[in-house]
Amino acid sequence: MVETSKNLWTKDYIFMLLSNLFIYLAFYMLTPTLPAYAKLSGGSNLESSLVVSTFSITSLLVRLFAGSIMDKFSIKPLLAIGAVILALTTLSYNWLSIDAIIFMRILQGIGWGLASIGAAALFSNIIPENKRGEGMGYYSLSMIISMALSPVISIIIMNAYGFKNIVFISIFLVALGILSLRMVKVERLQTTSNSIKKINLKDAFEKKAALPSLLCFLLTVTLCGIMSYIMLYGKELKLTNIWIYFMGFVAMVLVTRPVIGKIFDEKGHVVLIMPGAVSLIIGLVILSYGHSIGVILVSSLFYGLGYGAVQPSLQAWAVNRSPSNRKGAANGTFLSSMDLAYTLGSIFLSFIAEKQSYGFMYRFSAIFIVLLLVIYSYNVIKHNNAAVLKEKVS
Repeated sequence: MVETSKNLWTKDYIFMLLSNLFIYLAFYMLTPTLPAYAKLSGGSNLESSLVVSTFSITSLLVRLFAGSIMDKFSIKPLLAIGAVILALTTLSYNWLSIDAIIFMRILQGIGWGLASIGAAALFSNIIPENKRGEGMGYYSLSMIISMALSPVISIIIMNAYGFKNIVFISIFLVALGILSLRMVKVERLQTTSNSIKKINLKDAFEKKAALPSLLCFLLTVTLCGIMSYIMLYGKELKLTNIWIYFMGFVAMVLVTRPVIGKIFDEKGHVVLIMPGAVSLIIGLVILSYGHSIGVILVSSLFYGLGYGAVQPSLQAWAVNRSPSNRKGAANGTFLSSMDLAYTLGSIFLSFIAEKQSYGFMYRFSAIFIVLLLVIYSYNVIKHNNAAVLKEKVS
């Protein structure tokens, strides 16, 4: 049930932000370190890539169906189950062989799919309709902070103390996330014999969220290139402190986040997505010529500004244009597009980098944002700019 209060900063919303922040911090600590750990433990390049791809595939499949399931059943227990699976599978990495880690990543993808889509569904229920843009903006901010800071922290910890400490810190953060979740009170979904029915692919996919999800797919392909290969790009440039990129990225998002959410609620997504996409293209092109840490930092500011404007606007747009009883499926469709982008993008961009260079790869990835801008602009023109502007919270 959607929260009817016009106040955004309720106890439930604050504790959901904390829960989401802790769980995403735990998850993103593994993103740059687990493939490196697999390689250092004797794994091949293929095995290291499978550590990423197997996780993304199962997470994608779970997210496709979890959203529609959460439209029919209680959300909190499913989110908590996902978080527990995430913690237990992470703990197992301290003792498993590479082959076993790859198998366990399949299970961890299930846990992450439940936890991430559960959080998105809870936020959709808690946030008042008239605060959708601002509320989803801060929700997105908690993910972006985690995505930017966790790789820096985890790489420093792994270099100094080893991978086992990453595991224990990650588990501790998940535990904090679960404790914060316990403080959130959400009305149980009232189900009837007619509402409880077999979950199928049609239930899992929300067609109203298709366009924002397609655009998010294009955006996330470029993000995948940064998250997966920025450290290798640093080696190519012989820059040991390229992790500063993440600091510039999150700093720009933090500065702009309070403004961007309010702009969405007042003026809609057009005034954010178009200039945001241009900023993304500039950031990627500058990054591709990053021969000094100063240039790298400047590129991170442009990319951070663009990502902070475009990603939450697309998600809020996807939720707003979907029926009230399909918010979970809308979030599932949207987040599944991100998983698919990671699965396909990591393979495709690595092929480009292998044939050319990581710098060329980042220039090439800007094409995905150009395509995003073309598709979005066509949609605005086709449906009349004024009509599209009305696709916001009234």
